Amino acid sequence: MPDIQRILGALQQWTAEWASRTVSAGWNAFLPFVPSLVATAALLVLIAVAGIVIRMRRDRVFHGATLSSIDAMDGTQFEEFLAVLFVHLGYRVQHVGMSHDFGADLVLTSSRKRIVVQAKRYSGNVGIGAVQEALGAVQYYRGTRGMVVASSGFTESARELAARSGVELWDRQRLAAAMARIVTRGREVGRKPACIKHEE
Repeated sequence: MPDIQRILGALQQWTAEWASRTVSAGWNAFLPFVPSLVATAALLVLIAVAGIVIRMRRDRVFHGATLSSIDAMDGTQFEEFLAVLFVHLGYRVQHVGMSHDFGADLVLTSSRKRIVVQAKRYSGNVGIGAVQEALGAVQYYRGTRGMVVASSGFTESARELAARSGVELWDRQRLAAAMARIVTRGREVGRKPACIKHEE
């Protein structure tokens, strides 16, 4: 019996020494990585903060916007405004507007749709050319349908072609209604939609 107790005591002492050596070795191996881990964590925090600041600045363009402030925007600002608007309406938005945009300014995606948007910040009515551009862009970007969003209205020929070709037109009144609907929901500056939800 004493021999068993001695063996158990030795085994316990050996286990404690082995655990101590293992922990010590693990800590010594981990120690050189601590500065890198701290730097990585700090970088991730900075990226998160930068993302929040950028989102708040972007959303500030949207929140509080009126038709009058839209009238003061240039084409690029109008595109950026619409990008935020459609994010709040539940779409994932790709801003493709540039000199060689193949007739599209935004590409909106939801679970079942891929909508190609032509944005027109005009003071006068938007003509048939915008609808034709949207039709071409739908083919290029493999969209399910096209949309033209204007800060003004549309000519009769533009409305006729859109009706025949399935291009959706958003005039000044439709734009104002979408803005009002989002404001009514009580969305706050910097707050993103809780989920991706397509709205017709």
